[in-house]
Order: sequence, then structure tokens, then C-alpha cells
Amino acid sequence: MICNFNKNTLILNLLLAVTILSGCISQDESSSDASSVTSSAEPSGIASGKIKVAATIAPLGDFVRAVGGEKVEITVVVPPGAEPHTFEPTPSLMMDVTKADLYVMNGAGLEFWMDKLLQANKMMVVVDSSQGIALLQESEGEIEPHVWISLRNAAMQVNNICSGLIAVDPANRDYYIKNRDDYLQKLQSLDEELNRTFAGKESRIFIVHHPAWTYFARDYNLRQVPLMENEKEPGPKYLGEVIELARKNNITTVFVEPEYNPKTAEVIAREMNASIVTLDPLAKNYLENLAYAGREIAKSLS
Repeated sequence: MICNFNKNTLILNLLLAVTILSGCISQDESSSDASSVTSSAEPSGIASGKIKVAATIAPLGDFVRAVGGEKVEITVVVPPGAEPHTFEPTPSLMMDVTKADLYVMNGAGLEFWMDKLLQANKMMVVVDSSQGIALLQESEGEIEPHVWISLRNAAMQVNNICSGLIAVDPANRDYYIKNRDDYLQKLQSLDEELNRTFAGKESRIFIVHHPAWTYFARDYNLRQVPLMENEKEPGPKYLGEVIELARKNNITTVFVEPEYNPKTAEVIAREMNASIVTLDPLAKNYLENLAYAGREIAKSLS
């Protein structure tokens, strides 16, 4: 379903030029067992002080903080504004990881650089937080790694993190379990709220620049339409189809992420007479961020 290009030739040529100029913002920056927790040494627990935890992204750090409370000290590996798909650990970051007792990885193929970090500290306990999650595939057949952008997946990640903390510090097992259960209740409450929010929506389609919201869309029976084509900046033919889809469905919002160059999305939004709204999958304050994203996506379906 391609729109009439006689009217839009100039615009689509411009889109092609933007496609060439735009792209991901890159910055300097495994295999898993049946269990989510692995270690090259038997953990003996923490005799004193806080558990030093490294987590790949800020949302995972937020989960660790929720469960570990005052007993953890957290280092987030991928800094704000960096893009995990292209991130490479810096020497100073490697030094921080050598001090960690526990590493919480997202899993699902996100940490392509994980072996390098593990070489820096072979003694730390490693938690693959994606263990037990039903993983989806991207259009090109690769695993969709953005598992945390689902409150239901997040609950499983929190459980895995709790197991990792107990493996390192079994003396405080009850403390971690209580914190875990409190946070799981908050995740469930927000999930129920979003279920009610989306239940009454007739329109189910929302447009994003980068397709990070696959698991979120699955949870609430929505359809995510990305501007990126197979994780690459799109060509004019595909963009024409997206614009036509937006017009037919009265879609007037395009969601972008701060980690990606927004030029293509801005050009398309002008053609659609649509507004640009930023959603950050990597933001900390996970519950607040997912609540905000839910409200904005629901508003775009009105």
C-alpha cells in the first residue's frame, strides 16, 4: 500500500537524503546456563559493607536498588545517552567492574561485549535477568533484546536479581525477599492500570522511530510500527507506506528515543502533521517511566 508519489516526490527525495545523513548516535562506551545465576567461584557472602553490583542499563540498576535497598552499591555500565547496541566498555569502566561482587546482565543478546567484562573479573556472580522470559524475534530473525520494556518481563528479571543477591549474601535473604515482593506488587499494580487504560482503545497502532517497544505492545495487544526498517534507516518506499498507514489511521504522534538521531522522524512527522514525543527505554525510575510511556502511547491512540 504505497501512496501516490506524484504529489510527494520532492518530500520522499528529501527523506532519502535524511536517511543517508542520519543514524544511531554511538558513543565509547554469552551463553547462559539453565540457571540465571552463574559464578566461577562458590559465593561466600558479604562479611561487611555493601554488595558491589554492576548492571548493564539503568532500568536493571533500578531493579537492583529496589531489591537490594541499602545493602547494595550500584554501577550502571551503559551510561545515560549511550546506545547499548553499539556501546563498548571503556578502560575506566572495566576497572569498576573488577570490583563488583555481582553483575546483572539483561541477556537476550544485548551484551555482545560481555566476554570482555567477564575477563576483567572472573570471580563475580553473574545474573542473566532474561532467564525464564519468552523471548520474541525481530523481523530479521534475531532475538528482540528489549525485554525490560514489559512490566511482566520485569517481574521475572526482579526475581532473578533477588536470587543473585541471595547467592552473594545469603545472610540477608529475608530482607531481599521482602523488598522483592514489595516491588513485584508495584509492577503488578501498574500492569493492571495499563490493562484498563488500553482495554477501551479502538485504535491499536502507534508509530516509533526505533522498534524498542515490542514486548510492551505484546502485553497490551498493540501494534508497534517502526520508522527504522530492519534496524536501519528506511528507504523512501517504506516511508511512503508508513505515511499512508498513518493517514488512514489518523495517527498524529511519532515516538522517538534520545539515544537515536531524530532527523528522519522529524521529517516524517512534518509530512504526517504529527507531533514528536520522546520516550526513553533506558531511563531510570523504571515505574515512573513506564507509567509515563503508557499514558503517552494511550493518548496517541485517541
